[in-house]
Amino acid sequence: METKIIKIMVLLHSAEGTGWQTPPKGTSLKTLSEAEEQGFILIRGEFQKRQFCLTKLGLDHVTRDKRRLEARKL
Repeated sequence: METKIIKIMVLLHSAEGTGWQTPPKGTSLKTLSEAEEQGFILIRGEFQKRQFCLTKLGLDHVTRDKRRLEARKL
């Protein structure tokens, strides 16, 4: 279960803004589907042309997580 969450967080943190983009190399369709099911991303395209974009929920989630990680550094 925790591995699944880590993979989704890696995907969310890899996003550059909210535009359509290619998932990081090695991201499985299962991880993309799980992130979409949770409402963090939208998916379009098939096979090698698959792309994702963050939803508002996904952007909010990754923003909070980045702030949390920054606070731990201090």
